Amino acid sequence: MRAWVRRSFRNRIFVTMLLAAVLPMLLCGALMMRLQIVRSEKHLSDAAQGQLADLREVLDGLQSVCGETMEELAGSTVVRSALRRGGGESRTLYQVLFQAAQPLEEYVRFDIYDRDGCCRYTSASALPAADMDPEWGVLRAAREEGGMILRSGPEGGLIAARAVRDYSGEALGYVTATVEQSGFDRLFAGRYPAASEVLLLDGRWRPVYYSRPAQTAAAAELLRGQLLRGEPLSGGDYRFFAVGHEGTGSTLILQQPRAFSDPVLGAISLTGALMGALCLALSLLSAWILSRYLSEPVQQLDQAMGEIERGRLDVRLETDRSDELGRLGGRFNRMAEEYRLNLDRSVQRQKELNDTRIRMMQAQLDPHFLYNTLDTVKWLGVGHQVPQVAQLATDLAVLLRSSISGEEIVPLERELELVERYVDIQSVRFEDRFVCEIDVPERYQSCRVPKLCLQPLVENAIVHGAVDREEGYVKLWAGEEDGDLLLYVSDNGPGLSAEVLERLNSEDKRLPGGRLGLYNVDSIIRLHYGKGYGLSARNQEEEGSCVWLRLPIQREGEKENAESPDR
Repeated sequence: MRAWVRRSFRNRIFVTMLLAAVLPMLLCGALMMRLQIVRSEKHLSDAAQGQLADLREVLDGLQSVCGETMEELAGSTVVRSALRRGGGESRTLYQVLFQAAQPLEEYVRFDIYDRDGCCRYTSASALPAADMDPEWGVLRAAREEGGMILRSGPEGGLIAARAVRDYSGEALGYVTATVEQSGFDRLFAGRYPAASEVLLLDGRWRPVYYSRPAQTAAAAELLRGQLLRGEPLSGGDYRFFAVGHEGTGSTLILQQPRAFSDPVLGAISLTGALMGALCLALSLLSAWILSRYLSEPVQQLDQAMGEIERGRLDVRLETDRSDELGRLGGRFNRMAEEYRLNLDRSVQRQKELNDTRIRMMQAQLDPHFLYNTLDTVKWLGVGHQVPQVAQLATDLAVLLRSSISGEEIVPLERELELVERYVDIQSVRFEDRFVCEIDVPERYQSCRVPKLCLQPLVENAIVHGAVDREEGYVKLWAGEEDGDLLLYVSDNGPGLSAEVLERLNSEDKRLPGGRLGLYNVDSIIRLHYGKGYGLSARNQEEEGSCVWLRLPIQREGEKENAESPDR
């Protein structure tokens, strides 16, 4: 088996995937357990909702019959007559009272109070032990508000009251209906499971009834606190389902034990977690050992490639493997060696090519200018015998000496001096038909630039722009943008044609019309600094054109680093 695994990288991946299948099995087991718990909870929740609906229906029936009975007693002539006389024994009234209360005698006790709150008649076997204050609570509300009033009793239970009035509307007394703990027990009996509990709260969330009387206050306080804090109703191993009762303004709550108590859920979760942790540990251990074995050659290859990227072309991999990764390491070694050789040959060829091209392009910087200048010197010396001849000869000598010097990069200050010499010569040639202004701040004059990079731009501005005007104007100035040096040359001539502008702003600067100097300048700059630098042009809004160079800012003493061609 071990030999089969080591024979192929594909086999090792197969074994890893086989081990990884343990994890989906664990996840499926955990998911199925969770689904079963949720399903059980859902079933119990649906059952609780049905039981709550049944309890509310029973409570609705009780309210309806109780309201009709109290209305019948409050409107009875016998009751009014007895209360008007001040109470006392009345066999007829008791007959009326018992007959009206008979349908609800198992659940409700009906009492008749006089206007002073003293109980005169009751459907129970004995009168209540205490009177009621007619200026407070349910009796006062029944007298002032009219109709049937519902309140929770002082010791639990539910009290309903209705005023008995004479024909003038004055209250003669009160009819009350009281449902105590025992009445609710009988009313709700058999309508919910024995393991569940029922809690009835009034509109102020005070307890009216709880099937577990000893814990009424504690349960009501717990639920009231959760309600005020905006929390869902809950309590340990129980779930609570609540429904409002519009008739009484009360809330009916069913307390149902959870399908799985916290200890049971804890035990299930702990068992599942232990099994999952064991399987996961075995899977992780196996995967770690195998992945480490597989990843070592890949990691070595990655590190070797990183060293190659950093320029260490002598890096090689040492491996004794015979599988695909071993063969890959051997091919990497051969590739690195071939890459090193090709790079050495390419660098050498490129260096020779660049040197040749730079020398060639510098030698091509507009020989027509030299011929024209010499011709001008000749005719000035023959025909006029003026002192300008000496100045022209001096300026020309400076330009020629600079063009044949071995330096390729010079300070901008020296390059501007050559431009001034060139402008002096052209001023004589064109009989001062133009003015050239040089405005370069002192802080840029120490920057290093390619030799003779500005002369072709100034020549282009003079020959193709300024001299075509009666008062030609050429300006040379410098600026800075994004850390680069910008050298501008503008004129007030007729501007550049659309074709020339397009070629100047494209990759190919070889232009029709004899503007080879601009192409050479752009090529020299790109060879030195990369594709992100070079020559650009535009026509100005009013008149004339503007051509500028973008160069990196390099000063005397700084190391010259050519930019990447991808810049």
